[in-house]
Amino acid sequence: MYAGLTQRIEANLAEHACHLHRHTEGMTVTETDDVVIADSGIEGDVSTGADTFNIVANARFAPDERENRLSFIAFKLRLTGRAFSWWAGPNSADLPFDYVELAAGEREAAMWAHTAEVPAGGSHPGLEIRRVRTPKELASYAQILAANWNPPAAAVIEFYDRVAPSALAEDSPAHYLIGYHHGEPVCSGETFLHAKVAGIYNISTLAAFRRRGFGGVMTLAAVDSARATGYDTVALQASAEGEPMYRKLGFRAGGWFTEYPVSIVPLENRGFTTREQLISVGFEYVHVENERYDGPQAGVADISGVPHYFIRLNCFFEDGDEFSVWPIDDESLALEQEAWRVWVKAWDAGDHMPARLDELEALLKARRSTPPATARTMFAQWRYDEREERHDDNGPTYLMRWR
Repeated sequence: MYAGLTQRIEANLAEHACHLHRHTEGMTVTETDDVVIADSGIEGDVSTGADTFNIVANARFAPDERENRLSFIAFKLRLTGRAFSWWAGPNSADLPFDYVELAAGEREAAMWAHTAEVPAGGSHPGLEIRRVRTPKELASYAQILAANWNPPAAAVIEFYDRVAPSALAEDSPAHYLIGYHHGEPVCSGETFLHAKVAGIYNISTLAAFRRRGFGGVMTLAAVDSARATGYDTVALQASAEGEPMYRKLGFRAGGWFTEYPVSIVPLENRGFTTREQLISVGFEYVHVENERYDGPQAGVADISGVPHYFIRLNCFFEDGDEFSVWPIDDESLALEQEAWRVWVKAWDAGDHMPARLDELEALLKARRSTPPATARTMFAQWRYDEREERHDDNGPTYLMRWR
């Protein structure tokens, strides 16, 4: 193995984890000199497949910063409410993950080959391999991958639906492949071009069509795709079960990739209550509470920084409620904030509500109680901050996180 190859293989995996996030609304990529974090924003634990698209990779921490960086990043990830997978490759395997109580999970061999050493793909009876070109084909590709979970992972279907414009772009570094058996999509593969390495990912076959050689044929097709674009080095991660097959095709091992699952910490167990900490994990301001019963019923809150009216539709969920939401105009917001201040002043003083509040309520009644046709349905969690008071002049002392 020549100098720099393992670094390039690990860089390929990291870019593969985040390249679609960069161009998709609601997804983020945090990239520093020493780590890459891809956050799809997709909620759920590992059973949903969410951690497949919420990934930390290519960590290259300075020796005197390793524990601090590990602690900080693991802490922030655990507060998101989303499952993450931290992948440690050949160049980051010595990080002290036990220091932050991350236990090793899946372990795969880092394998590579020169394209000249891998035989060209050939035809296989009953299998036609085509590159994905349309949203319908990409949906079929996603369904093959989702079938690796039982029940099939909804997060996988959601992810590829959201990233379809970038994934299908002509200049995308990812080439997605589907194998069809008598017209039915049964297996998948992907070639990802980055760091002078063609990474091969997502070689998968539906359970009913395994042990027919489809995986090997798909791997060769992915190598052919790399070869056609001028890449002379291909790399992949192989399970213990798949490693013998890849060795027969000309691949050799060059280290390991180990997954360290980062589990979700429930909100009530996260050990923080300050407003700044809540905001750091996605909670936003509530300007006005107009009605309350077992939690917020109606009011005005920021959603992605923009003030919206909200009305609760139901409270059937353990950790949040469902709301109808729509943007509020500047005039209505000013009136709502005035009404809130008038109410707070009278309430705190123990006085009767003044006539001005009745006037404001009459002006706002229709605006706040009748969602327009463009209103959206969203899910929200709500949490009080650390103060004993439950409200002040600026609004209630809880925040809400929307999705």
